[in-house]
Amino acid sequence: MYDIFISYRRDGGFEMARLLYDRLQDMGLNVFFDLEELRSGKFNVKLFSAIDESSNFLLVLPQGSLDRCKNDDDWLRIEIEYAVSKRKNIVPLMMKGFEWPENLPETLKSLHLYNAVQMSREYFQASIDRILTMCSNIALKGGKKAHTEKEVREDNKYYFFDDKKERRRLKIQQNLMRSFDAPAYDKVKNRYERLSVLDLGANTGEFIMDRLGASEKLEKLIGIEFDEKSVEYANAAYGLEGKISFHRLDLESESFYDDLRDIMDKCGVGSFNVINLSMTLLHLKSPYRLLKKLRSVLDGDGTVIVKDIDDGLNLAYPDDEGDFAKAVDICSREELAGYRKSGRQIYTLLYRSGFKHVTQERLGLSTVGMDSDERSALFDTYFSFIREDLRLLQEKHPDDKRIKADLDWYVDIYDDLEERFQDDAFYFVLGFVLFTAQK
Repeated sequence: MYDIFISYRRDGGFEMARLLYDRLQDMGLNVFFDLEELRSGKFNVKLFSAIDESSNFLLVLPQGSLDRCKNDDDWLRIEIEYAVSKRKNIVPLMMKGFEWPENLPETLKSLHLYNAVQMSREYFQASIDRILTMCSNIALKGGKKAHTEKEVREDNKYYFFDDKKERRRLKIQQNLMRSFDAPAYDKVKNRYERLSVLDLGANTGEFIMDRLGASEKLEKLIGIEFDEKSVEYANAAYGLEGKISFHRLDLESESFYDDLRDIMDKCGVGSFNVINLSMTLLHLKSPYRLLKKLRSVLDGDGTVIVKDIDDGLNLAYPDDEGDFAKAVDICSREELAGYRKSGRQIYTLLYRSGFKHVTQERLGLSTVGMDSDERSALFDTYFSFIREDLRLLQEKHPDDKRIKADLDWYVDIYDDLEERFQDDAFYFVLGFVLFTAQK
């Protein structure tokens, strides 16, 4: 696999392409750059494989470099057309004197819409830095390629009560996930004679009330949520004096533990035998710190339940054009989606936080055995929020061409993705993980 494919025309483009190759290789990136053998005479189809295996397609554009693209058999045109058809992340690199031709073939007319870089020999490193900000799936640390598993968590308060589409999506997800997570909650209900529950990231309270709140064994339930309107809704819908209450707290604030203790004292709760974190840790910058604090308010024989997501476990087949893979990639880098590799860390985080007997209850939710309605629900659960997040991000960053390009592509292909998802022969796994652990 390559991080970058460098596309160039030898006349006028070779020197710049070679400079790019040398600098990017020095930075630890895996770059495809063919010096000669595949670029002589008739177009060599081996280049298709190299493009397929590359995340990014850098197009070096010296003066007049696209003039010959009017010819159907021009190999630079063929390279570009193939990269466009494969929906690669294309970054045009415009050298001095380059101008977009007026008579580009229809298949190349969208090129000028891509976010381009004006190349400068005098400020070559600045050009390199700009290029790298526009490349996908590349992380650098100290000027070198970073390990792919580096920590990229951020404090991400994404949920707001007024977001009606997200509330609807979460309701669909709640119903869809019942078969996935209900057995773990049933085990907890069967284990204890009474239930004293702390739910963190409670949103509007609907999930925890569905899974544990209706149990006849419930004695106390405290829900914690940072969005004030959601807390108000949850208390109005489910609050029961002396038994069920929801409270506004920031899970990552310095005063969280003291504030939680104050709430527990007011509610007459000394500790909990169930702590629930459903799709919460992926939105936190420091989950370890929170888990350490939570362990101190858990009964000696109490259980913590953690459900999270890991997009590295996602699988879509067939995906010949790479459209589902591109959608997952967009999700992994957009700022509202949380840390999309959180799931793989849960097991280790629980043990490092002092919990014992960590058990993986479930791994992955697949389309196998799903009917049409269930497939629709799974598609909506994952793919609809990406579209809505991109719309929000475009409003927040109206001049960001990358977000605009992602949104335009996503809106254009969304219906096609949904239709393909309904095919009985299409196989999809969504990387939900579910763990339980004891104190």
